[in-house]
Amino acid sequence: MKRAIAWAKLEAPSYKKGNASNSDSKVELIASFPVKPKELNPQVDYTGKVTMKVVIECKVSKYRYTVSEIKHVAKNGRSSGGSVELDVPECGSMGMTDLVWKKLKGEMLAGAAKVVDDIKIAMTNTPTETKPEDW
Repeated sequence: MKRAIAWAKLEAPSYKKGNASNSDSKVELIASFPVKPKELNPQVDYTGKVTMKVVIECKVSKYRYTVSEIKHVAKNGRSSGGSVELDVPECGSMGMTDLVWKKLKGEMLAGAAKVVDDIKIAMTNTPTETKPEDW
């Protein structure tokens, strides 16, 4: 449990963590990262952020993580993709083409994979506690 709480407090360079809460055996938070088109003149300007809910449940020497509710929200509001599970984006196929939606979904899933990798690394490391030494 200490490892999960330490991971929740740790700053990450590629994404932000917020709304962290923990109970006896569970840590929940919202992770988000910015996303924007990589082309110079994109067909669809989907600049915005991707948010996801992360839950880490802990037992003695075991843990289980769940990444769910992965959503895209655009800054302009017209080209929001919505949930990664949708076949057609929330803004419709006229607002965002299939190719652009597939690229965006790939970025969303890559961001979620980055969060999962960080969780796995944090949960294998033992937390370092500083012990005051008596002289």
